[in-house]
Amino acid sequence: MTNQPIPVPVANAMIQEYIHLIGTQTDDMSKQTQSVSFIKKDVLPWMNEVMQYADELRVCMGVYPPGHEQGGRLTVILWPYKDGQPASWPKEEGKAGDDPGGLIHPYNDGQGRP
Repeated sequence: MTNQPIPVPVANAMIQEYIHLIGTQTDDMSKQTQSVSFIKKDVLPWMNEVMQYADELRVCMGVYPPGHEQGGRLTVILWPYKDGQPASWPKEEGKAGDDPGGLIHPYNDGQGRP
């Protein structure tokens, strides 16, 4: 079932399996990430800008580092890829940002839930 929509009951079952798995490892599920949401008005402009230079959007799992306000919590990182590698800005765009290699920076400004 990869690279296609899946039925809502299948998605719900997969989510419940995740919650069950994490629940076996901790007593307090209120401190565990069960989902990460992105506000459309915030993420859509970024996606519209970067996905024209990518052929894949990877959703990578990550954990906030110690000292971060959400330290230790699970998160997701939206990372545009092209030809199996992190996507880059075209040379004429000149949008290298903080990356001297011109790589498009991944996106992670989602809200962990609960």
